[in-house]
Amino acid sequence: MPYTKFAFSPGVYKDDSPLDAEGYFIDSDKIRFVRGKAQTIGGWERAGTGTLTGVCRGVWAWADTGRTPFAAFGTHLRLHAMDADGALYDITPIIARGELTNPFSTTNASAVVTVAHAAHGLVAGQKVSFSNAAPVGGLTIAGAYTVTEVLDADGYTITHTAAASSTAGPGGGAVVDYEYALAPGQLDGLGGLGFGTGGYGSGPYGSPAGGHTLYPRTWSLDNWGQNLVAAPRGGTIFEWAPNTAGPELLTNGGFSADTGWSIGSGWSVAVGALTASVASGSVEQPFAAARGAWHLLDFDIIAATAGSVRPYWGTTPIGASISTTGTYKRVFFCGAGGTQKLKFAASAFSGSLTNASLKTLTTAHLIDGAPSAVTSIFVTAERMLVACGCADFNANFDPLRLAWSDQENNQIWTADPANLAGSWTLSQGTRIVRGLAGRGENLIFTDTAVYAMRYVPDPNIVYRFDLIGTGCGLMGPNAVVQVSGAFFWLTPGGEFYMYDGGAPRPLQSTVRRYVADYLSWVQQDKVYAFAHAAWGEVWWLYPDKRDGNECSRYASYNYLENTWAVGTFDRTAWADAGVFQYPLAADTAGRVWFQEKDYADDGNPRTWSLSTAFFDIGDGDAHMHILGAYPDAEDLQGGYKLRIATKHKNQQGEVTRSFGPYNVTGATGKVSMRAVGQHAQVRWDGFDAPSFFRMGAFRLDMKPSGRRR
Repeated sequence: MPYTKFAFSPGVYKDDSPLDAEGYFIDSDKIRFVRGKAQTIGGWERAGTGTLTGVCRGVWAWADTGRTPFAAFGTHLRLHAMDADGALYDITPIIARGELTNPFSTTNASAVVTVAHAAHGLVAGQKVSFSNAAPVGGLTIAGAYTVTEVLDADGYTITHTAAASSTAGPGGGAVVDYEYALAPGQLDGLGGLGFGTGGYGSGPYGSPAGGHTLYPRTWSLDNWGQNLVAAPRGGTIFEWAPNTAGPELLTNGGFSADTGWSIGSGWSVAVGALTASVASGSVEQPFAAARGAWHLLDFDIIAATAGSVRPYWGTTPIGASISTTGTYKRVFFCGAGGTQKLKFAASAFSGSLTNASLKTLTTAHLIDGAPSAVTSIFVTAERMLVACGCADFNANFDPLRLAWSDQENNQIWTADPANLAGSWTLSQGTRIVRGLAGRGENLIFTDTAVYAMRYVPDPNIVYRFDLIGTGCGLMGPNAVVQVSGAFFWLTPGGEFYMYDGGAPRPLQSTVRRYVADYLSWVQQDKVYAFAHAAWGEVWWLYPDKRDGNECSRYASYNYLENTWAVGTFDRTAWADAGVFQYPLAADTAGRVWFQEKDYADDGNPRTWSLSTAFFDIGDGDAHMHILGAYPDAEDLQGGYKLRIATKHKNQQGEVTRSFGPYNVTGATGKVSMRAVGQHAQVRWDGFDAPSFFRMGAFRLDMKPSGRRR
């Protein structure tokens, strides 16, 4: 009998019976459809040797003014940045700085160190850092640690890398510097208040996650010029200038001599300090400030007996005047950057100034004036920073309130005739889930509706909000993506939607029910949408209840060819190629990957698979012998295994038989077999490095068996 060519239509049909989907595919993994043919996706390679701390729930890539690429990764524990070489930096915001006196106690032969700090407000897993400490129990406690256990309101423990040589403490010295980072967020969704996502704003920001928060921590990220703006859901807004090193910017901050400083009247150098006797002059030194960055000024005032002293950056004061003894740490913002003078201006001041230090911050810092709690953020084309679902100026959280900053100034949020800052409260839904910038308009998604946020060149209005759809809200804060001016998202009911002008409309998905049936709904806030613009695709990573709580599977949609595919992938967040040549993604172990690079798993074999629906042999009323298969593939790299399954039905029921696997390489001609049945199914499985497959013209050698149904 002549060879029979089987032309399978593109796309995976999971929501139909294997016979009803005849002519299509019913399963896939790491497969896309290009010009009507199935082919494997690209491979992946580690972007660097470092790992993220925590599970990533947000990624953003951008470039600084020097066109140097950076990427940011927000996890449930930290905020990280990655440079062009793949090096990772912990840029988690510091929320508290200060000094402790003899805070450490050790136990002989134990690496656990107790830290005494009254009303510390920390939680287990929170990052803490120490410097300037003297040894205690044979241990020098310096650098970053993680809170191991909170003992009470006034004490906690950390774990050192070595065991103490004795039981000692309290000790560490009279002045131990500490920095406390942003508290960790929730790892998993807990459910409990309503369907799926739980209640927004349920519990104060910074409170222990287990006591109040029902949702996993997600991040919304964007760039403000060359700077990163970042908001953990339920927290405030932070900004990071792309500085990965913070060297000392002052010359001779200990004042052992007057080198580098211009010393005004009434000041003198004595025993490593500047001493003033009713001084009204200034002490100043020029320094080069990083553009758009925060700087940390640290200094001591000793035995202040009269008057006050106030630090300045150029003509801008850095905090209030100081008239009492103490150690002071002040963070200030340098917008334009450049060379200015750090100045300590005295006003009839008597006392001493010492230990001055000035460094550029390498961690994110809260934006002055921004709402104290937000659900998500984005930056508009008009250069305004928008907070979605946010607190008002009295710190009262309103889940339907939006606020935006002044144009070109993200530190001004109070509306005034002299600026364009403003706010608006939506009416549809119970909470804003996410806002996203688009072309010519921005979309605001509540849990039940979609609004278009459109710029109006009227300072009394600025933005208008048009309701463009109801019953089509957003499932989770990262379940939406914008590509080429179109928005694609997943609704709380599990429907796939899109909007490219006019009105939102549902996508006719052949995998919708399959995804909804297995989606872990309590973890729906982890759903992560992203685009592959080069392939005309949008993907949704989602947690499948068959696998656990983390994103483990995906559904992809090719909007150019209107085809769907599914598969498995250990990825929790993803950003399309742009300033980086390849897409970036993070997995559950904290590894960062370049995607769509070559055709292997970081040089190792990778798996892929593809299965057809059952198709009739002949007209389906006769049994046929399958004597062989003639595989055909374009640019095949590596090999694959071919399997054939057949089935027939009679009065006793349905009988299915499997044949193979048969090994196929680029040199394989005919694959001989002896299979019989009324219906047949073909499956391809690859596991090689490199491994690439693009389907050609698949043929079978068949003849009638003489037996009929």
